Amino acid sequence: MPRTPRKYLDGQHFHIMVQGIGKEHIFPVEEFKGYYITCLQKFKEKTNTKILGFCVMGNHAHILLSVDSVVTLALFMKSVNFEYARYYNRIRKRVGYVFRERYKSEVIKKIEHLVCCLAYIHNNPVKAKMIKNAKDYKYSSYVNYLAGEGAVDFYEASKYYDVSPKNIRAIMKEKSMAEWLEHDDKDYEDEYVVLEDLIRKYNICSREQIKNNNLLKKIVSALRERSGISLRRAAILLEVNRECLRKTISITPSL
Repeated sequence: MPRTPRKYLDGQHFHIMVQGIGKEHIFPVEEFKGYYITCLQKFKEKTNTKILGFCVMGNHAHILLSVDSVVTLALFMKSVNFEYARYYNRIRKRVGYVFRERYKSEVIKKIEHLVCCLAYIHNNPVKAKMIKNAKDYKYSSYVNYLAGEGAVDFYEASKYYDVSPKNIRAIMKEKSMAEWLEHDDKDYEDEYVVLEDLIRKYNICSREQIKNNNLLKKIVSALRERSGISLRRAAILLEVNRECLRKTISITPSL
């Protein structure tokens, strides 16, 4: 059993979730996931933000923070997401928004909630069926706790729970069923990889072929199912008019 935390919460604690615009796969490979963690580390020092946990998935990321005020929280998240968006757009040779809305936040008021939230964040890759054991996922703070090093602020975390690997494993085992923020945890595929796969599958040689109504329906359906992108994003990716696309695949405006 995990050891009981010895202190009540002090200050401001938040569970943050950021997601790609249109559920875009904004953390598609290791390089992107690693850079987002680098951004977290860079700006936690500049804003006096304490990181208790994190997990960077494919189309979203979770962060568990301790800050001195909501002003600090806003500054930290703005800095991290701006830095990452600039990097992502440069690498992908694109422009525009990268993150869906600003970010979702949940206030953590009790230590029990804090501990459950930590386990929930660490179990994201398992829930998404990416891996069988959370310890095997490199882009989560779980490996920080097991190794005793990384982006986690261990001194801050130790105020609320025992940060030893043994106790963190016990927390993971006992609290793995916790659910907090309501959001889609499905880890979608990278839209560019999916499109390339569909081009090969349907032997597409030109953009004109994509405009065939029957083929267009199949491609858009597969893109949205596998990548979770919006109709607007699909239209941009396929270089077709959004309203024409909407009519072609018979999707009403409410969708």
